[in-house]
Amino acid sequence: MRHHFSTTIAAWVLVAAVNIVSAEAAAPERQAAAASEPACVAIMLPSAKGVDGDATAFSTSLRDLFASYLTGPSLRAVPLDARLTTQAVEEARQKNCSFILVTSVTRDRNEGGGVGRAFGRAAGAAASYGVPYGGTVASSAARGAVVAGAYAISNAAETTKAKDEITLEYRISTLDGVGGSAAKRQKAKAKSDGEDLLTPLVESAAEAVAAAVSRK
Repeated sequence: MRHHFSTTIAAWVLVAAVNIVSAEAAAPERQAAAASEPACVAIMLPSAKGVDGDATAFSTSLRDLFASYLTGPSLRAVPLDARLTTQAVEEARQKNCSFILVTSVTRDRNEGGGVGRAFGRAAGAAASYGVPYGGTVASSAARGAVVAGAYAISNAAETTKAKDEITLEYRISTLDGVGGSAAKRQKAKAKSDGEDLLTPLVESAAEAVAAAVSRK
């Protein structure tokens, strides 16, 4: 009886050892798979001040412009629809994102012009050039990138006047740390008519966001 009991214990020990070895062997594979997945940054709809025309359309364009910079082999950008921070955090969780980006932009104009009117012309130009307006994720991303690019590059230069100023604020944090991290601020003032202020600010902020995400 003692012999049978000892044999059973030995069998259990052997099975447990095999399971431990198997788990240890599989761990690097799981870690490699997790490491290969792009870090997900959820982007809230930016707050916009001093904007003429449709502020929501401008904010959507700005969000898509950020998304175009935060997309690559190690980064995945996901636009959020929720406008309240608590709801945005929950939406980001549902979309399997670990980070959330909150931004705002303020434009102080030296004289007339208007970001909103510029964006309206950009949207019309995008439509005339045949930008896809299908309902798929791919078509939406393509549409957003083209409209955002049309606004930032062509039309901003068309309406910007010397001494116009744009302030961009952004905060990148984990979902559990929303509100805990300090917002960073960048400003740009036009030195001459026709200067594109927004695109360099977004590019610089996106570089900082990508670096912060890679460190966490």
